[in-house]
Amino acid sequence: MRKINASRARARKASSHHGPPRDRWVSLRKLIHEADVVVEIVDSRDVEGTRLRFTEKWIGSARLLIVANKADLLPEGAKVRTADRLFVISAKTAVPEEKKALLDAILSRTRKRPARALLLGYPNIGKSTLINSLSGRHAARVSPIAGTTKDVQWIRMNDELTIVDYRGVFPEKEERHSLVLKGAVNVHGDEEAYAYVIAAKIIASPVLRKWMEKEYDLKIADDTTPDGLLELMAERRKWYLKKGVLNIAEAARNIVRAMKQAPEL
Repeated sequence: MRKINASRARARKASSHHGPPRDRWVSLRKLIHEADVVVEIVDSRDVEGTRLRFTEKWIGSARLLIVANKADLLPEGAKVRTADRLFVISAKTAVPEEKKALLDAILSRTRKRPARALLLGYPNIGKSTLINSLSGRHAARVSPIAGTTKDVQWIRMNDELTIVDYRGVFPEKEERHSLVLKGAVNVHGDEEAYAYVIAAKIIASPVLRKWMEKEYDLKIADDTTPDGLLELMAERRKWYLKKGVLNIAEAARNIVRAMKQAPEL
């Protein structure tokens, strides 16, 4: 496996643990205090790994509704793995009945009308896409790049409900490679530094191996290494540099992007 320049790695590690500045944590706690309902959006593929436990403590159970998004990315027949009850949906494929059921679930958490619901979740968890799906219009900014939502957006759903979309947050001490797997940080231009961790995860997971083999029409042998997987991808897609050298950098960029649509995190 290729080695990352030590100084660059230390610099990334030093900067990877920073979520919003401290004053933003204060602002977030204020928004939580003022909200009638708090909707925590998690990823159906990794519910426990994308829960914001530190904000759940601030919220309390009475006002909290946990919604598992991206259910469409789960393998066919798979169920969301969690110990807690939650609402499961796909912002991209939800039918009107599912959207109404979610809006009703949000309103059921409070008697106040009109109610104000605060949406929280990791960057790129699909909060803005879900808001647009529920509202039936392009009300919130959407992008595949993590961190598109800047601080706070207010979106009126109907006469009974206004949704407050807050910027994506994550635990300050979470390792950067974990955030990359979740699509929670933008690593444009630095994908190769994380591609080998992702490749190793794919090789070790039967679900991800099957998905990768189908996605790229290749065969992953039992002795395939992370380097070998990237080479297989480059060969299969005919990504070459001059003189027939495999373009591993392009494979690295592709595998990082592809994980956003993987059936497992």
